[in-house]
Formats: sequence, structure tokens, C-alpha cells
Amino acid sequence: MLHTVEDLIRRIEVMKDKAILVHRLRNEFAEISGKDYDHETCKRLIDDIQTLAVSIAVDKQGDEIKTEMEYKKL
Repeated sequence: MLHTVEDLIRRIEVMKDKAILVHRLRNEFAEISGKDYDHETCKRLIDDIQTLAVSIAVDKQGDEIKTEMEYKKL
């Protein structure tokens, strides 16, 4: 893995935060209100989440599991 475990945690946290934002934006307006949600913003956030997910999935170089603590010792 090229990135550290801590970087992996940060990426997953960003994905979670963006997913929560999509959920809020998507459900901001009830169907009864006659207002539409911001589809473009939701789509952009979902694209960001998917890009982060792909970046995690393709991080397969090497078999070392790095942590930031190892780098701070040097």
C-alpha cells in the first residue's frame, strides 16, 4: 500500500461526510413541498465519493502496511 493506514482512515471519513451531505441534500425537500433537490450537487458529491473509493481500491502497490508513526520515528 502506498498510503498510510491513517490516510486510509481520512479518506473513508471524507467519504462518510460526503455521503451524509448527499443524504441531507437529497432529503432536504419533501415530495409534498413541490421543490426539487439539488441533483447536480448530489451527483458531484457521489462522483467524489466514487473517486475516493477507486483510489483506495487501486492502492495495491507492495504489501507493506505503513503507518504515520513509523515515519515520525525517523
